[in-house]
Amino acid sequence: MQKFYRMIRTILISILLFCSISTVFSQQADITLKGSILDAQTKEQLPGATIRIAELKRAGGARLDGTFSIDKLPAGTYHLQVSYVGYQTLDTTIHLIANSFIGLVLNSNARDLKTVNINTKRNAESSQAAKKAEMLAGNVMNIVSAKAIQLSPDITIANVLQRVSGVSLERSSSGDGRYAIIRGMDQRYNYTLINGVKIPSPDNKNRYVPLDIFPADLVERVEVNKTLTPDMEGDAIGGTVNMVMKNAPDHLYLNGSLSTGYSQTLLERPFDYFPTGAINKQSPYEIHGPNYQAQPDDFTRDNLNYTKKYFTPNAIGSLSVGNRFFNNKLGIMLGASYQHTYKGYHSIFNPGEYTDKDNADGYLFIKHAYQRDYSTAITRTGLNAKVDYRFNENNKISLYSFTAILEEAQARIGRDTLPYTPRTGAGTGQVWYKFRSKYQRQSINSTTLQGEHWLLSQHLQLNWSGVYAKATNRIPDLTEYGYDGGFYADGTQKDPYLHPNIVQRYNRTWWKNNDRDYAGYANAAYYATIAELPFKFSLGGMYRAKHRDNFYQNYNMDNVADGSGLQQWVDIYHFKWGVINPAGSPAEANNYRADENVAAGYGMVKFTIRKLEAIVGVRVENTDQQFDTDVPPTQAGKTGSINYTDVLPSVHLKYLLNSRTNLRLSYFSSISRPGYFEIVPYNFTGDEWDERGNPMLKHTTANNFDFRYEFFPKPDEQLLIGAFYKNIQNPIEYGFSQTGVQSQLVYQPGNFGDATNFGFELVYEKYIRNFGIRGNYTYTNSSIETSKLKTFNRTYIDPAPLEKRPLQGQSAHIANVSLLYKNPVLGLDMQLAWQFTGKRIVLVSPYYGMDYWQKDMNLFDISAEKKLNKHFVVFAKIQNLLNTPYQVYIKAVADNQALIPSAQKGNETLSQKDVYGQNYQLGVRFVL
Repeated sequence: MQKFYRMIRTILISILLFCSISTVFSQQADITLKGSILDAQTKEQLPGATIRIAELKRAGGARLDGTFSIDKLPAGTYHLQVSYVGYQTLDTTIHLIANSFIGLVLNSNARDLKTVNINTKRNAESSQAAKKAEMLAGNVMNIVSAKAIQLSPDITIANVLQRVSGVSLERSSSGDGRYAIIRGMDQRYNYTLINGVKIPSPDNKNRYVPLDIFPADLVERVEVNKTLTPDMEGDAIGGTVNMVMKNAPDHLYLNGSLSTGYSQTLLERPFDYFPTGAINKQSPYEIHGPNYQAQPDDFTRDNLNYTKKYFTPNAIGSLSVGNRFFNNKLGIMLGASYQHTYKGYHSIFNPGEYTDKDNADGYLFIKHAYQRDYSTAITRTGLNAKVDYRFNENNKISLYSFTAILEEAQARIGRDTLPYTPRTGAGTGQVWYKFRSKYQRQSINSTTLQGEHWLLSQHLQLNWSGVYAKATNRIPDLTEYGYDGGFYADGTQKDPYLHPNIVQRYNRTWWKNNDRDYAGYANAAYYATIAELPFKFSLGGMYRAKHRDNFYQNYNMDNVADGSGLQQWVDIYHFKWGVINPAGSPAEANNYRADENVAAGYGMVKFTIRKLEAIVGVRVENTDQQFDTDVPPTQAGKTGSINYTDVLPSVHLKYLLNSRTNLRLSYFSSISRPGYFEIVPYNFTGDEWDERGNPMLKHTTANNFDFRYEFFPKPDEQLLIGAFYKNIQNPIEYGFSQTGVQSQLVYQPGNFGDATNFGFELVYEKYIRNFGIRGNYTYTNSSIETSKLKTFNRTYIDPAPLEKRPLQGQSAHIANVSLLYKNPVLGLDMQLAWQFTGKRIVLVSPYYGMDYWQKDMNLFDISAEKKLNKHFVVFAKIQNLLNTPYQVYIKAVADNQALIPSAQKGNETLSQKDVYGQNYQLGVRFVL
């Protein structure tokens, strides 16, 4: 027993002794070192900078707000080592006797390279650099940095833009964003640039550029300009998107990533595959000449033979490398990006039609009820190269080339229930089975040679650019075929019966278009001091010669009856068809050539009076358009031309309340040119009405006013509050107009009076220790009146009524909120992003009150990355976290809605619902 007591006493004494030692140690090692790490010149915070205490082998990292904290340190003298990529390492000594706060500053590696200062790569791509550029800019803009893009859930430029205030997206058939709508202005009112140079569009009829063609990992930053200065091209009313590509750094730069991923939809069903290599890239007309009569054997069937793929992982990679050579005079930056992704989604499509009833106004009627499954393989390739040579501090030249290629192979397999007689309820009615194979290849290439020169003791600056750019679009052998069958109720028997599957008529179509630009730019700026005030006088001009050609061929195929009647469906290889139009469609307005020459000049002056900075100037643009179509020479409108000149004044005022706060007030005049095909007098005859081009179509002009308050409390924080107003003359919308025949109307693009567009924007970004919030909200209100019909009868002679509505694509409410978390000690970054787009018109109907509206859309995405060591980071992204569907509705109840349960939505009719599912991505990033 005594032995037991001695053991217990020994244990208790040991515990007390341990606690005493621990208490003494904790009293000696309970000091917290706090501080901040800033750029020595700009005072910008350096989140992610590393602090090491050599003697204790302890380390910490700067948070999002540039502060750090290392606790439980014993008193003593220590060596601190502070490092950050792109900066000189700081070694310093500190004496700790109590809790302390120290301010640390790092010097950039940017140095005088004998002739010119070159900014470090990290600075150029940082969010702080982006906000600095916004603050110093002469116009209203928003900038997304490469670092912000890297941490976001987005992999294309289009999806990046949805995070910018006032920007919403029109989506492609795969669910990705494609076109940017800026401040409620449709994509026709905006243009796209690469490194400040406008690029052509691969679209077969319009000017606007599909932004999903550009991978997001090759840019240094993305600029959204919302006001135009005189030195910018004037054909933007909403704004411009400028992609600034990576430049040569001042030291070896190597950055790359590899990742894979999967579509949730394709985890639940297989991918429908067809061989794109089997597609005939040229039509029989192109292969054999215009006099050839196409035969059935000229058309392959292999691209209509679908098979199932059960394993479809995504493959995504990028690499950028650059350095300077020959005493830093020669800079080279090369980049490549490759994205091969598989996507699948399910679609409900109930297109509404308009018809008459009992001699009253027309009513909505659903003629088709489609259930469609889409399988899309997308290959996106980006290549960029930048070479610059600095002869001396006064002369520099550069050569830049960028290529983007987007390939899409899409299989669409659908079922169409015809919701009219003989449909009497579930399980009855006619069913069509439809299949479509579509392969599309779009490309954009832009090559620019530039020079920059300083003369007169650096008082005179000259710069020039020579540009060659080309965009192409190919859709070879677009094919849709089908057969009808399903249950019929013919009225002669009580139960429905199975109708045989009969092969239906179908089409084979080839589209091909090219858009080529030659352009030259020249600018001169003279810097002077007058009455002790700094002035900058600028003059410049540009000329662009554009040529566009469009090729279209269509062949109609029909079922060939055998001895027992029309052939029944077995499979794609076991039926015969005949060619209805063996010559194709050579005399078509879709076959056209267009030339457009734009010449412009500008003059402007920039000056500063105390705290007021002003830019005042005017731009003059002349547009000369010509077109020629393949319609017969006897047909009116085979050729045509349009010429007009615009004078575009602008005033931009910026008042500096203090070093961190600006007030901006801007006015600029701008234009928007019609689409190339819209002014061609084509005529498409329809069952309900004719559709025509409009050679009398006028270009749109606008007067734009902007105000913005800007506050930058810290280099990576901001508060922006702005308002805008646009008075738009001759906006281009589609509506009805009378032909020479009194009682006949045609549907065509036209100028239906004037429109207004106004709204306000709020942008807020704030960081507290490891947490941050980034958000924006935009309210937009626009109004226009266009002519509509209230009856289905195409010979209706009463004047078509006017309907007041918002501009197409304009949402009253757009919002973004991102919640951010950064832990430098763990090397962890996380972001949860919410994007809201309010209801908007996606398709303007020719009938009164029958426009197609997109429902409110809430999208949630999440991304995270974990630093493994100095060079490697692992990252993950999930898009469409809550599987938000895309839905379109009509604000009317269809007369036969009860027969289609999917279309019943209270006082509305659901026209379309696309369910895309989530997309997952996991990868590793490396940097040198």
